[in-house]
This record gives sequence, C-alpha cells and structure tokens, in this order.
Amino acid sequence: MSQINIAELSAASGTVADIRIGEIVLGGVTIGQLTLENTSLAINAGSAALSGVRIVLNLDFQFDWWINLGFWSDSGSSDLGSLSFGIDLGNVAIPSFSHIPLSVPNIVVQNLSAVIAPVANLDLGGGTFTGLTANQFALPKNGFTLSGLGLGAVSIAGVQAPEATAASLTIQEFHPNAKVTLPSATLSSVQVPSATAADIEATSTVSVSGTASQQALAVSLGVLGGSINVTPTAFISIGALQLTGVALSGSVAQAILSNIGVPVDAKQINLNTIDISQLNVTGISL
Repeated sequence: MSQINIAELSAASGTVADIRIGEIVLGGVTIGQLTLENTSLAINAGSAALSGVRIVLNLDFQFDWWINLGFWSDSGSSDLGSLSFGIDLGNVAIPSFSHIPLSVPNIVVQNLSAVIAPVANLDLGGGTFTGLTANQFALPKNGFTLSGLGLGAVSIAGVQAPEATAASLTIQEFHPNAKVTLPSATLSSVQVPSATAADIEATSTVSVSGTASQQALAVSLGVLGGSINVTPTAFISIGALQLTGVALSGSVAQAILSNIGVPVDAKQINLNTIDISQLNVTGISL
C-alpha cells in the first residue's frame, strides 16, 4: 500500500456555490458608546404630599429714634427683643406633581456590555476565497495499489492542474482571532413603554429658612420721632415627601450605538460544490 504525500497544496483562488453555517456563537458584546438623542420622559404620580410640615415664624423688633431741637439733635437704636411662634400644617398636597415633563437633549453612556443569543442555521448564499493552502497532505488515507506495475522510490518535482473540484468541505469550528467590529448602529423612534413603580417616600427631614425684607412703622411728633422696625424670619421643617401611584412613560428620538465589538465562534461550517482554479502541488513523493 502506498500514499501520495504532498508537502504543500495551494490554490490562488476559488468559488463556493453554497455556504451554510450551523451555528454562530457570539461572545460578550462590548459597546464603546451609546447615545440617546432627544429623550422625552413624563412622570405621573397619583398623589404627592409633604408630611409633618411645620413653620416657625420669628419676628425681631428694633426701635430707631431721633430728636431735633434746632440747637441740639441726637438719634439712636434700641433692640426690643423678638417674638417666635410655630404653626403645624400637617400634610400638604402638591398638585403640580401629577404630571412632570422632562426633556433631555442627549444622554451618553460609555463602555456597555451585552449578551447575544447564538445565531443558528445561517445561509450565506455562496462566496469566494483566495490563498488556500494545505500542508503535509496525504492522499489517499489508507494508501493505494497498482496491479501489474512495480515502482521503487519515485520523486516528482511538481504538478500543476488548471482546475479541481470537490463535492463538499466541512469545518467543525472556526474561530477568528480578531473580533467582528460594527462601526455603528442606529435605532430610530424608540418608545419607552409605560411602567409603574412602588410608592416613593423620602424620610429624611428637610429644613428651609428665609428672611424677608425689614418692615417699619414710623412716628413723627415734630422735634421728636422714631420708627419700629420688624424683621420676619421663617423656618420650615418637612418630615417626609410621599409619592403614590407613580408611572413613567417616554420616547427616544434616536439611539446610536458606536464601536460595537463581537468575538465570534463559527461551528459546523459546510461548503458545497467547490471549484478551485490554478491548483499547484509541490514536493510529491511515493
């Protein structure tokens, strides 16, 4: 039994009539950047209320006086103390929280990742290839015999064939070293479906204070006069903010994904009806 041992088999180019891939397994997808343009959101709450609202009003009094007798005058100020009193308002409803429109021109999210399910039974509809090379090729696998012909050692420098054909070629798995990179992808008019959320309650106490402009009551008695000045200051304490029946809806005018990288494993590749042109075989020995 003998074999034809081929050191290298190469083809400059060829065509494939049909390419079918049983399964493409996509690895972890990395997205360099996601841009959402012209995002519109609407927040609706069935009711909104402030609980534990208390107002403390503080009044500071000051008396300014003056005297003018022609040959002698004088003036001065005196503090008359302050007066404070509190008002408990309890729960206060906020009608403006029933519909809150939000408009965001652009939202940019960096370095995202995603998982994509395998693509099964992909038909690529044929294709072409160049630079086919097979090293240390033996034909046939189990050898062959020639009846009535005895040969010793035979060496052939090279064989050229204008064309060769093969019925089919099967590759169990193909894994490119580099990722498949998609420059960008665009989704237009993305609608955000309406969703409901649980009741929201912010329990941290909020304190707010503010001072109004000074008010004065003036009195003039000719050579003697003065004014009573009052400076009001209000302290507001809010126990909690409660939102009930919260719903969210909205839309995105355009979603742009940039620099999408996908590692790919292709399995069970079947190539049928292969035509190979300019077949060169070198280094043949028997």
